[in-house]
Amino acid sequence: MILSLLRPAAQAASPHQSNGIGTFLTSVGHDITSVFVPAPASAHAHRRTRHVRKPVHHPEPGFGVPQGTIAAHALTSTDTTLPLVEWDGRTTTLQTATQAAKPAWMAVLVTGTQLVQACEGKWVHPVDSTPTCGIPGGVSDIALTWDRSRLTTAPTWQDFWDVARHPGRRGLHFGARTTLEIALLADGVAPQDIYSTLSTSAGVERALRRLDLLRPYIVWWETPADAARIMEQSGALMLSAPATEVTSVSARAPSGPATSLFVAGTQGVLRSPLFWAIPTNVSAESAHRTLEQLRMHAPHLEDMPVPVPPEKPPTFLTVSDTFWSLHGEALEQQFEARFVPRTP
Repeated sequence: MILSLLRPAAQAASPHQSNGIGTFLTSVGHDITSVFVPAPASAHAHRRTRHVRKPVHHPEPGFGVPQGTIAAHALTSTDTTLPLVEWDGRTTTLQTATQAAKPAWMAVLVTGTQLVQACEGKWVHPVDSTPTCGIPGGVSDIALTWDRSRLTTAPTWQDFWDVARHPGRRGLHFGARTTLEIALLADGVAPQDIYSTLSTSAGVERALRRLDLLRPYIVWWETPADAARIMEQSGALMLSAPATEVTSVSARAPSGPATSLFVAGTQGVLRSPLFWAIPTNVSAESAHRTLEQLRMHAPHLEDMPVPVPPEKPPTFLTVSDTFWSLHGEALEQQFEARFVPRTP
């Protein structure tokens, strides 16, 4: 690197080229001397410009937020310079990124269930040397979303299953979490009884049988971006979808007649608390600075779907991280075993 920088000076010092170490030292000495001693006067003298290499600045990774957040302008913070990077929300993605040689995020928004797993697996830094590994970061909402060009009144989760009255495809998240809750809500289970029902084998089977009834009409999505594509392509009449993606798809629609006709309802919204976590592949110094930044500016994800037109006050089912931390692995395996081979 030093040799490449000083080669022009060496060429100016001598008309002869040499690759020896003596020539190198001579050229270095000439270049240093020329800083302090003026060049001799000459009719052909010219000012030699010295180029000083500026230190290269490598920007730090951004802050990981769920897909759809940026276009939806859903992250509220007093720090408007916060660099945001969207991620797909998969636990496998979280594990891989936090264990990579180079960090993908300075901090990342995760669900409470993912936080417990990441903390136990030492994928993320503890906060203040305590067992806690995250600080509150807002909420993520899964809403019943529908194509208002084909359905003029807001549907319910019961309507979601009524393909006789409302024919068409249905989009659902391919996973037990939130999908089993939706199935039980559609089957008439009260929100306050969802997790006591899912805590029994009979309750799980009830939810799975309900999904079996809808199976021929289901279009599965795995990431928020998948749900967005279903809406952009009008691939379903109704779907469960992240509220951020509903807003994001609408924001991306061109002016004039909207290409996206999907709107999110406010009844029976499944709400998951989110937490900021700092990956362990972020250095201790950077992790400390990031934690202070998060505490100072408290960025929160808030994107409550707005009813069109305004209707009843919103109702929520808060997804139980305690339940999914205890039963999630077994239920996800059971869900996949039942639906993967016959996914349409």
